Amino acid sequence: MIDERGNVVHDVHFAHPIERVWDAIVDRDALAQWLMANDHEPRVGHRFQFDAGADRGAIDAEVLDVQRPHRLQWRWMIDDVATIVTITLRTDGDGTALHLEHAALPPDPRSRFDDGWVEKFVALEVSLKGAA
Repeated sequence: MIDERGNVVHDVHFAHPIERVWDAIVDRDALAQWLMANDHEPRVGHRFQFDAGADRGAIDAEVLDVQRPHRLQWRWMIDDVATIVTITLRTDGDGTALHLEHAALPPDPRSRFDDGWVEKFVALEVSLKGAA
């Protein structure tokens, strides 16, 4: 959904332990399975790129915060605008609650990113099930 501040916000529950979900969002190979090919390292200050495909090309990014296994924050450059992607995890029963906020997106791509995150979380669930 897009909140009143114009941020893309999603809350998703995964029936997997928090460490498993954490690994899926910080490990370069696991991240490539559900999000995009990348050269990510979960280290504050690390600059990297996501390969968004032929239509969009490379997304320049930087790791802003890493608090294992609860919080990961990136800066993504979208249309020359610095946007902030924050993912927080918390244990929820036998599974994990994931909260995503993608802030400071320009108005034009907001709805595409909103829909895109929904698709990516479906892919994340498939990836998590495959890693069982």
